[in-house]
This record gives sequence, C-alpha cells and structure tokens, in this order.
Amino acid sequence: MLSAGRLARRRATACAAAAVATALLAAPLAAAPEAGATAAPEAPTLMIAPVDPLLSEGESLEVTVSLDNPSMAVQPATTVDVLLSADPISTRYTLSRWFEGQAIVASSAVASVELPAVAALGRASETVTVDAEALGLDGATWGAYGLAASAPSLSGATSVVVRDEPGESSPTRLALAAPIDAGVGSSGLLDADELERATEIGGDTRAALDAALGAGATIGVDPAIGASAEALGDEAPEAALAWLERADRDDTYALEYANADPIAQVRAGAHPIEPLGIPREGADPLPASAGSIGTREPVIDATAAILQTSDLAELSAIGTVVLSGANLDEELTGSTPSALVDLDGVEALAADAQLQELIRAASVDDEAMAGHARAQAMAGHARAQAMALLAVITRERPSDARTLAAMLPASSQGSSAAMLADLASARFVQTVGIDDALELEPRDATLIAPTDPERAVGAELVQDALSQEAEVAHVASIVEEPRTLLAGLRLGLLAALPDAGRAVTQADRDAIAGLGDAMSDVRSAVQILPGSTLNATGQSAPLPIAIENRLDVPVQVVLSVRPSNALVTVPQSRVDVTVAAGSQERVQVPIEIVGTGTVLMIAQLHTPDGVPLGQLQTLRVNSQPTIETALAWVLGVAIVLLIASGIVRSVRKRRRGQAHGDLDEPTPEETA
Repeated sequence: MLSAGRLARRRATACAAAAVATALLAAPLAAAPEAGATAAPEAPTLMIAPVDPLLSEGESLEVTVSLDNPSMAVQPATTVDVLLSADPISTRYTLSRWFEGQAIVASSAVASVELPAVAALGRASETVTVDAEALGLDGATWGAYGLAASAPSLSGATSVVVRDEPGESSPTRLALAAPIDAGVGSSGLLDADELERATEIGGDTRAALDAALGAGATIGVDPAIGASAEALGDEAPEAALAWLERADRDDTYALEYANADPIAQVRAGAHPIEPLGIPREGADPLPASAGSIGTREPVIDATAAILQTSDLAELSAIGTVVLSGANLDEELTGSTPSALVDLDGVEALAADAQLQELIRAASVDDEAMAGHARAQAMAGHARAQAMALLAVITRERPSDARTLAAMLPASSQGSSAAMLADLASARFVQTVGIDDALELEPRDATLIAPTDPERAVGAELVQDALSQEAEVAHVASIVEEPRTLLAGLRLGLLAALPDAGRAVTQADRDAIAGLGDAMSDVRSAVQILPGSTLNATGQSAPLPIAIENRLDVPVQVVLSVRPSNALVTVPQSRVDVTVAAGSQERVQVPIEIVGTGTVLMIAQLHTPDGVPLGQLQTLRVNSQPTIETALAWVLGVAIVLLIASGIVRSVRKRRRGQAHGDLDEPTPEETA
C-alpha cells in the first residue's frame, strides 16, 4: 500500500503529466520555434518515462510515452508497445548499456499506447496505466527493471522502474548538500514583494527549504536573503522572517553572497570578495554580515570543475570540497565505494560522477520549462535513472552500508523537490547530511591532470569586474561617505559574477559587460553640461558653468577652469562645488578680460583628492574689453618697452666703455 503522502505525490504528478499531454495535443505547432533553434534530428523519436519511478507490491504503473516529430512531414498515428524486462538489472555496466540501447534484456509487452498523428515540428504524449497483474512483478526480486517503448518504423526508447521492496538489504546512504540561493538581480538585494513571493507557501525558496529539510540534507543559504530582510527593516515580510528562522541551524552554511563562484575567485587570487555593507534607503549601510545565518563551514560545489592540486589545497582551507569522481585518477574494482577520499593529504568528498549528473538532470526549472513537455519528461527520465542507479549500487553489496555524496543544483537553477521526494520515499536509500560522509575512513586517490581550456574563464571575469570597481573607487571621494556609494556597487558586482556549481555561460559574460556599463554610468554621473557662447565685455565677467549630479547622494567636486590663450585670465582657477542629489548646480566663475577675440575656456571636474572626473568641457567666450582697459594695457606695454629699451642701451654703452662712472680706463684688449 502507498502512504498518503506518496499517493498524493503520485496523483499530482499524474495530473501534471496529463495536463502537459493535453497542451501538446492542442497546440503542436507552438513548439516550432524551439525545434528550429536546435540541431534536432529529422527522424521522429520516442521517449518513455514512469510517472513515479518507485513501484511497491500490488501497485500499478503509470507510464508516459511521447513522440517528438522534428521533421517537416506529418508522422502518422502509431501503436507503441510498452515492454518490461523479466529480471532486474544487476550491474552498473548492464544499466548503462540498457540506457544506451545496447543491452539485450528479455522483455515482455505489458501495455500498448495509441499515439495520434503528429504534425510537422510537433509533439504528442499519452499516459497509460498498467495494473499490477499485467506487470507481473508482485513477489518478484526487488531492483531496477528495464522499461522500453517500441513501435514500427521508429527507434525504440528505454527507461526504468524500480521495484521498491529491498527486504533486509542495508540502504545506501546519500549525503546531500542543498544550496538555496536568492536569485538576486543587478541590485544584489530583493525587494519586499520579491522576498515575500520567494518565501511564502508555494514560493520557490520555501519549496527548496521544505524539500531539503525533509531529506535531512545540509543546507546552504545565500546571505542575500537575510541581507534583504535586514535592509527592509520593519517592512520585511513575515514569511521571510519565518523562513530565515527555520533555515538558521547549526549545520547550515553560508554560500558566497549571491552564490558567487568561490573557485573563480580563488583562481583570480581574489577570494573572498565580500559585501562592503548592506545599503538601505535613507540610512547608512548595515554591516556586511547583516542577515547571515548558519555556523557550519561552507560546502564548495566543485562537481562541474576540473580541479588541480593547487585549487584543492586553497579550497579545502575554505570548507568541505565536493568534486566529481570523474576528476580522480583511480582504479575501482568491485562495488561502488563511499565518497570520502584522501588526495595527497587533503580530504574531500568525491560524488559519483554518473549519479551527480543524473541528479542535476533531474532538476526542473518550473518557470523556464513551463509548457515544454519534452524537457519535463527528460527530467522525469533522469529521476528514474538516478533511482535505478542507486538500486543497482545497493544490490552490489546488500549487506554493507556505504555513504555516497552529491550536490543538488542551486535552487535558482532548478527545483530538486521531485528528486528529493523520490529519495525520501525509497526504502533502499537513506538521505543524510554532508557531515555523515566525513565520518568514514577515506580511500586514497589522486587528481587527474587533464587540459582545461576553460580554466581561466571565470577568473578573468572576476578580475574584469574588480578592475571596473577599482576605477569607480578612485572617484568615490566625491561623496561624503564613500562606503555608501561603493556598498551598492559591490552587491551588484557579486550578483554579476558567475554562479557556483556550473560552467561559465554567455549570460555571465553579459552580466559582467552590463556591470561595466553600470560602473561607467557612476563615473560619468557627475559632469559639466555644455554651455552656449558667452559674449564678455568690460574688465571682468562671470562665466556660468552648470554641473549635473545624477547620483542619489550629494557630491563634492572641484571645478578647474583655464583659458586657451591670454585674452582672458582666471583669477581663481579652482572652485569647490557641492551638488545636491539628483540636481544641477550653476557656478559663476569670475574671469578678467584682457584682449579682444575668441577664447576657449577648458573646464574639468576633479575629486577632492585630485582624480579627474568625467569629460573635459569646452566653453566658447567672445571677449571685448572696454576702452579704459585697452588704454591701460597700451600704456602698460609702452612703459615696459621704454624700460626694456633703456636697459638695452645701458648694456651696450657699458660694453663700449662709454658708460658714466667707470673708475678704470679700458685696456687695449677691451678697446679693441
């Protein structure tokens, strides 16, 4: 018999599968753009997956069969036979060959599915229920049974279902880490509405926490969730505060802020990149640690990375490293080993590479995959494969327990709730926290040394982001409290960095490019506005210069002005200016008019400590002095010329000896 919780889960999953099938049949052409966007094969393909991969005594089996037609021709209606192997799959090798379509396992037909005609670039899906009597598995050996779909003129498809009656077999323990990130945008914080939607009943973050706690997994929490609540103060939603209280456990660990990748930071020589403070509206920033919860050391997801010895040494000093078994150079014989390994004196957890890949594939991004039945079916297929693999591993050594380890994808990268529900239901698996995997004796292994052309990509993005931030830091002295300006920029930087647990994507590159644009906007947020030509007459005149401040805080700048020629002079070439937030300030710089003509006045802003700010601005001045000014200049020039002429004549007479007051007669040589 099924438990109430499992029965409800099965019904919900079946309803979802039926809804997807109905949607696909009603609008097969809606998938055309998606099909055209990928290099899909032209031949129609079948897919089969159980609605629930676990099967108990006396239980019927629900199977979804789908047909994808990426060709430009209509696929006629067809009958698909559902086949079930007579015996359980006993080894990992046989299981792998089964999914590759290369294994020969005796199978019998247990049901037929009538699929309707499928339009070009369309899909169709049907769910069939096979009762327990037709299955014939009651009383059979427990384990993973091969499930297949076969139809004339179509390539077959394979999946698996697990008869969940392990008897006295010792369950395989699976130590899980469940990172729950905030999915923040460019601001690095969630507003009240976003925070409430994420943490209320039905929210993604709430669902991720519920599933992780139900599985006994070790939880990682993005500090951005608590920081957002702290920044909101009294306006923080009650759902978020309750969520944080539930997540704040002794074995909870903190992710890097915004789930930024610590491996990229280590490779860039910049770890840790931490908040400089938590900005809040109308008040000074909160401490960088505001909202932090959990006391456990971090669990570092390195399952998607190719680590070198230097990486492992630095990362192990930060926390518990979980890497992929594919990163190890070792020869395994017999059954699947436990996860703890000793790598030249450094302990780490090695996730089974095949299981880790399936757990990631089983996660479903409900929003991104809404209406994409094939993607959802593939996720369900991956769940079935993962459960089958764990069943085969348990059957390898049924009397001995072992502890494997795996990393769930971050919550914003897909929901693992269905996968965790399967793990919690299975009798041959016991999910535990990461610390349980650290209690056993480690096995010796070494890291492989493959070439990794993508090794430096993440580090380069980190260095690029930091160099852009450094340029802004040079001009931060324009505000009274530079930390106020830099704290918000740092959160945006952390949100733009590549996420932990996955390879660098084009979206990461775009985020860093967008960060550069944002930083550039800050550097040019205070600038001199262009002005019209000034006609200046008289001895002096005020030169009007307008300065704009697009920041939301007041700024203090230094304005310098210099003329391009001597027709105009500036008695006070540097002026201190304060510009209110989001406003313009008009400054009158006195100039003295010397001559008639056109002068270009070159204006430049600087920070209080002398760093140039923004672009130079050139203002045109047509100068016209008054007659008194002109006469004064003429008289002054004449006096200067007379004095100069007298000095020259005196020098010449002295050289000829004709100057009065000489005491000695000139020598013959001097006379000559």
